[in-house]
Amino acid sequence: MATHMSIRLAWHSEGWNGHFCKKPCENTYCIGQHSYPGNLIASTRNLEFETEHAGESCSKYPCGAACGLSVNAFGKDSITVEVEPPSFWKAGDANSINITLPPSTVCTWCYEVMYNDDVETKGGSTQKYNYDKRKAGAERYFAQFEPEKSLIFYYAGYSNPFSEDEQNNYVIVGISRVKKIGDTYYYDNTSEEVKRKYSGGFVWQKPVTSTYPNEGFCIPYWKYMDDEDLIEKLVIKPQNKSPFKYGSREVSNDDAIEVINQLIAVVETLIEIEDDSEDWSKRKEWLNSVLSELWTARGPFPGFPSIMEYMGLNNLISKYISLTVNSEMKRFRDDVRSFVDGKIDVVAGIAPSKADMKKIRREYQLLGKTTTDFMFDILARFDLRADQVKAIISDDRENVSITASIKEMAENPYIIFEQYVGYDSDDTIPFYKIDNGVIPSPEYGIDEILDNGSTERFRAFCVDELNKIAAHSFGKAESILKMVNARIDCLPEWKHYVYKMQNFNVEQDILDGALVQKKAEDDVLYLYLKSTYEDERIVEQVLRDLAERPDIQLKMAITPEKFKKGLKVEDSPLLEKATDEYHKILDHQANICMQIFAKSLCVLSGAAGTGKTTVIRAILENIDRVHGVGTSFLLLAPTGKAAERIKTQTGKNSSTIHSHLAKCGWINKNFTLKRSGGATSEDVNTIIIDECSMIDLNLFATLMRSINWNSVQRLILIGDPNQLPPIGRGRVFADAIEWLKEEFPDNVGTLIDNIRQLVNTVEGNGHGILDLADIFIQEHQQMENEDETSKRKAAREDLFEQIVENGNGDIDKDLGVYFWNEQEELENLLSNVMLRDMQLYTGMELDPKNVDKLWHQMIRDEEGKSNPEIIQVISPYRGEFYGTDSLNTLMQRTFNPDWSKKQLDGIGYYDKVIQFRNRPQSDPAYAYQDASRKNIKSEIFNGEIGLTMIHGLDSYAPKGQQPKYKWQGNVERLQVAFSGKTRQGLRYNFGNKLGQDEDGKWIPEQKVIDNLELAYAISVHKSQGSEFDYVYIVIPHKESHLLSMELLYTAITRAQKKVTIFIQQDISTLTTLSHMEKSAVRKINSSVFKFTPLPDVVLYAGSKWYESGKKIATLSQYFVRSKSEAIIVNLLVDREIPFKYEEPLYAPDGTMFLPDFTVTFRGEEYYWEHIGRINDPQYMAHWTRKEAWYNRHFPGRLLITFEGNELTTDAVALIEQHK
Repeated sequence: MATHMSIRLAWHSEGWNGHFCKKPCENTYCIGQHSYPGNLIASTRNLEFETEHAGESCSKYPCGAACGLSVNAFGKDSITVEVEPPSFWKAGDANSINITLPPSTVCTWCYEVMYNDDVETKGGSTQKYNYDKRKAGAERYFAQFEPEKSLIFYYAGYSNPFSEDEQNNYVIVGISRVKKIGDTYYYDNTSEEVKRKYSGGFVWQKPVTSTYPNEGFCIPYWKYMDDEDLIEKLVIKPQNKSPFKYGSREVSNDDAIEVINQLIAVVETLIEIEDDSEDWSKRKEWLNSVLSELWTARGPFPGFPSIMEYMGLNNLISKYISLTVNSEMKRFRDDVRSFVDGKIDVVAGIAPSKADMKKIRREYQLLGKTTTDFMFDILARFDLRADQVKAIISDDRENVSITASIKEMAENPYIIFEQYVGYDSDDTIPFYKIDNGVIPSPEYGIDEILDNGSTERFRAFCVDELNKIAAHSFGKAESILKMVNARIDCLPEWKHYVYKMQNFNVEQDILDGALVQKKAEDDVLYLYLKSTYEDERIVEQVLRDLAERPDIQLKMAITPEKFKKGLKVEDSPLLEKATDEYHKILDHQANICMQIFAKSLCVLSGAAGTGKTTVIRAILENIDRVHGVGTSFLLLAPTGKAAERIKTQTGKNSSTIHSHLAKCGWINKNFTLKRSGGATSEDVNTIIIDECSMIDLNLFATLMRSINWNSVQRLILIGDPNQLPPIGRGRVFADAIEWLKEEFPDNVGTLIDNIRQLVNTVEGNGHGILDLADIFIQEHQQMENEDETSKRKAAREDLFEQIVENGNGDIDKDLGVYFWNEQEELENLLSNVMLRDMQLYTGMELDPKNVDKLWHQMIRDEEGKSNPEIIQVISPYRGEFYGTDSLNTLMQRTFNPDWSKKQLDGIGYYDKVIQFRNRPQSDPAYAYQDASRKNIKSEIFNGEIGLTMIHGLDSYAPKGQQPKYKWQGNVERLQVAFSGKTRQGLRYNFGNKLGQDEDGKWIPEQKVIDNLELAYAISVHKSQGSEFDYVYIVIPHKESHLLSMELLYTAITRAQKKVTIFIQQDISTLTTLSHMEKSAVRKINSSVFKFTPLPDVVLYAGSKWYESGKKIATLSQYFVRSKSEAIIVNLLVDREIPFKYEEPLYAPDGTMFLPDFTVTFRGEEYYWEHIGRINDPQYMAHWTRKEAWYNRHFPGRLLITFEGNELTTDAVALIEQHK
C-alpha cells in the first residue's frame, strides 16, 4: 500500500521550469513568510542578478538561484544549489555544501518529524533535541515512499497569489510520481563537535526526483493570472489542509483521490480553452489511470488502523497495513472483532499479553454494542485518525460540534461530515472522506451504506456547497444543484447520479435535518443551512421583541440641555472658530440622544468623524444619572482592540464578545460556538455593542442566546454600516438599520454632521479625507431625494476633477493623490513621499546613512513615547508587488535597514509589527512587567500594533563582556512593546528561551510566525477599528472582487490628519469603486428581517454590468443612483443600444468628467447627461461649466434630458432621433 507525499515549493512565476522568473521583481511570494524553506529566499535573493538573467536557465549559473531548492520541479536541466549551515553554528564549524539536482528534482524536508516529542533529549542534557533521533526519524519518513508508486503533490504555502482577503490558502501547483529519493547529505568540513552534537552535521534537505515529463504536469497558472474568472476554475485549494504542511507530509489515498478528481476538472478546462502547455488529453488519461490505482490501494477499510489504535491494538496495525487483498482485509477485521468479543486470543499470529487482553476487552465491552457495531461496520470505512474516532464516539462529542447520536450517524454517516468541527485546521473531515466510504468501489465487495442517489447524500452535498458561500445566508437551489451535479460528474462511474429539482420535494424529513427551504415571490427556491436559518430567527426574535417594547420609564427627567452639556467638548476649537455651526451640531446630537434614550433597542449609526464616541459617552452618563450609579453595564466589541478602545473612551469595563461567551459557557473546547447549553447572564441592565458592522451572523446569534433578555432594559448597537461587512456570514447590522428605519424609525439615531471635518476646516487643515470618503458611503449611493442624489453626483465629479488636474501632489491639506504605473515607480514614489512627509512632520532633516533615526522620530507621540500607530501604509492586497508582503519588505529595508539585518522569522529588532492571533485569558501571551520585574501572563489581541526591541536577556552582559545581541547570529528571541494604553509597562516575549514566569515555570516557546507579522503595511481588514494620524493607501488598477466601495471607505477613514493615495495608471479605479455594483454589503443575500433574494445578475455583477444586456432589464435600480437614471437605462436596454455608465471621459487637454451615460448610436459615441436640481445655483454652476467643456472638446456629442414628468417621452424622442 503506497504512501504518497506532498512537497512545498516556493512560488514561481513560470511554472518551476528550472529558469529564473521572467519578471523577478513581480514575484514577491517567494520571499513571503510562508515560502519554502522559511525566509531563506528572502535573506539570500540577489534581485539584481535575477533581473539581469531573467528567464534564463538556472543551470547556467550554479548556486545562483535563491529558489534553487524548488525551481526545478518541472525543469529539463540539472542545476546546482548551495545549502548553508545553520546560522546558530559557530563560524568554522562547517562549510556549505553544493548539491546537484537532476531534471525534475527539488529538495524537501519533513520538518514536523524534527519537532515531535520523540526526538527531545531526555535527562539533564543542555541540548533540547537528540539529532541522532532526528536523523533516524527523517530516514524513516522518506523510506515509506516507493519509487514508481508513490505520488508527489506539489503545493505552494500560504505565500501565493490566492491567499487574499484574510484567507490563507494552500494551492496545488502540480503532480508527478516519485522516481528517486536522494541520499542524506552532510555539510562539508564539519568539526568534530558538530559531528558529535548534530549527528554528523546532516543537511535538512532531501532531493526528490519525479518521473516528469513521463508522468504528471504543472498547472499553468502563470498564463492566466489576469483572467480572474478562468483562474478560479484552475486553482485547487485543498479542502483538507492537513497533508499540506511542514514542508512535506504524507498524503492518504482518500486525500489523493480528491485532489486527482479536482485535477481532472482542471485538465478538462484546459482542454476546453485549448491550452497548449501540455498534451492535456494524454494527461487526463494518466490521471484516470492513477485514480484507478488509488481506489484499489485505498481498500475497503482505510479507517481500521485508527480503530485498532483507539482500542489499544497498536501491535496489529503494521500487519493489517501490509495486506493488499481486499478479502484478507475483511478477514483480518473480522478476526479482530472475534478477538475483542473473546472468541479468539490470537490474530494473524499475534497474541497480546493477558493483562493487555483483559483491559482491551473490558474497555470494548464498556462501549456497548451500538457503538462497537458503529466502529467496525461504519467508521472503519472512513479515512479517519484515531483521535477523530475517539471524538466521534465519545459521550462528549459536542466538543467537536456533533449533536447526533451514534444510531443517527450509523443510519446516515454523512452527518459526521456535516457536524464535525475539529480542534484545529488539521482536524477536519471533508465530504469526500465520508462519501468514499458510504459508496465504496465495487471491487471491494462490500455493500453501500446508502445508494448513490440517496437523499442523505444529496443533503450533504448541499451543505458542502452552502458552506462555500460563506458570506450569504442562503443560496439559490438551482445553482447549488448545478454545482452538485458538476462535482458528481467528475467522480468515478459507480458514484454517478443526476439529482433534479424534484429531489428537493422527496424525503423532506431527511432534508429538513440540515436544510431549510424557502420560496421567493417569483416561486424560485432557495436553501439555508438549518443552523443559519435558526441564527437569523433568534436575532430577529430578540431584536423585534426589544423594538416592540414600550419606551423605558425614566426615574428622572432628561432634557436636550443636559445632553448638550455632556456632548460639548470644552477645549474644542469650534467653540470659538465656528460657534454657530458647533451649537447646531450639538443640538442635533442632543436631539438624537433624546430620540433614542428611552428605547429598549436603538442603533447609533454614523460615518467616521461624526462623534459616535462622544454621543455614547453622554448617553452612559445620563443612564447613570437617571437610573442610578448602580446600573449594570455590559460593554462588548467583536475584537480585543475595539474592546480596549471603548473601555478607554467611556471609562467603563468592556470585553470582547468571545470573552463574554466563554465566561458564560457558550464556546466549545474546539472554539466553535454552542447552539445551546450555555448559561445566560442575568445581572445586566444595559448592553452596548460597538463596531457592530464587524459582527457576523453566528456570533450575533450566539450572543443573543447568551443573555436573559427579561433582565435587560436597553440594548444599544453602535457602528458604521459603510465599513467592510463581516468576514463571516451575513450583514446583521446593515439589516437591522434598514429594518428599523422602515418599522421603528425613532429607534435609529444617525449622526450626519461631521465634526472632524468642521474642525479641520476651521483650523485650515483641509477636509479632503472626508470629502473623498463621502463618495464611497454605500448608504448615499441611492437616495429617495433626487435633488440630493444630483448634489452628491456633482460634488463627486468636482473632487474627481480636482484629482485629475492636481494629481501627483496635494489635493487638499489632508489629501494627497499620486499616480504610478510600474513596480519601480511605485516603490520610489511611496518611499520618497513618505520620507518627505516625515521630514515635514518632524522638522528633522534626512540623513541618508541614518534613515532609521527619522523613522523613529516620526513614530514618537507628543510626550516623546514610541507610537508606531502614528503612520500607516495600507493595501487591499497581500501578494503582488503592491501588496502588504512586498511593501513590508520595502519599508523594512527603507526605514530599518541596519537593525533588521538579523531576524527571527523575518522580523528584526525595532520593526513595526502587528499581532494577528488572539491571545485571550484562556491562551495568554507572556509579557515582562516593568512594575513587578516579572514575566506575567497577559492578553493581547489580533490587530494590536507594536514595536519590537532587543530582549532584556540579550541586552544585559557582565562587565567586560558584550551583550548577546551584538555577537549573535540570527535573533533567537525579542520583545514587543504594543502601543495600546493598557499595554504600557509591558514587553511581550516572543521566540525561544524566554526565561521563567511569575510562578517560576519555564515559558514555552512563543513562535513569532504564529503571532506576529510586519506592520509597516497592513491590509484594510487588519486596519479596521484602528485610527492613524497619517495613512498611505496603495491601490492597483485591477478588476477584482476584493476591491469594494466599503474597503476603500474603510481605508480612507483610518486617517486622522492626512491620507495619501497611490493609484495605478489613472483615476478609473476610484470612479469604478464609487459605483453601486462595487458595494460588498449590497451584494450579500441576507434575510434577518426580510426575505428578498438578490437577482443573479446583481450578485455576480462586475464593473461592466451594463454589458449584461437584457439581463438587467427591470433590474437597473440595483445599478444606478436615481429613478430617472433607471428609466433611461431600461429604455436603452429595451432598444438594445450599447451604453456605459459613468465611464471617465478625458479631453485632449487631460481634463476629465463623468458622463451619466456613454451611448453608441450607429457606431458613434454620444454623452448623455440627465440634469436635475435646475433650481440650485451651485448645481447649475457646475453644470454650466461641464456643458461648456463638452461643447469645447466634444461638439455635437452631448445629449441632455431634464428632470420632470416628461422624462420618458423626452428620452424616447432623443433615442429615436439618433438611432
